[in-house]
Amino acid sequence: MNSDIKKVLDRVKQAQSQVQTLVKDRAWVASAKKYAERQSKEVKKIINSDVAKVKTFLNREKKELERLQKKIPGEVDKIKTFVESQKQELQTLLVMAKKEAEGRAKKVKAVAQKKMGAIGKKTAPKKTAGAKKKATVAKKKVAKKKAATAAKA
Repeated sequence: MNSDIKKVLDRVKQAQSQVQTLVKDRAWVASAKKYAERQSKEVKKIINSDVAKVKTFLNREKKELERLQKKIPGEVDKIKTFVESQKQELQTLLVMAKKEAEGRAKKVKAVAQKKMGAIGKKTAPKKTAGAKKKATVAKKKVAKKKAATAAKA
């Protein structure tokens, strides 16, 4: 068991001496700095390429927005003219509908007045088809007699 403890203690002492030499030597600090600088250069390259991509994307979007902003006044004018034409069409339709309604109102009023007039007056009873036929036959006979008397005279 003592031999195992001695082995472990030897290893610890050896590791301790390596750590002390590393701390005293400071060579590892310089190598760590060099490694960090290389890594930072790589990161900068990656970031710069990404930034360039983002800039080109933003420039494209900016141009697109400017183009759309130039189109907006024209589109607004188109919409205004369309709305005006629709307004005029609706006004003409409204005028036509108003005239139609007035015409119908006049007809209804005339029919109502006729009905009121018919109620106030006494009217002759309506003749049936047979009575009308007899009346026309009688009128023809009278007309023939008048014609015969006029021819004699």
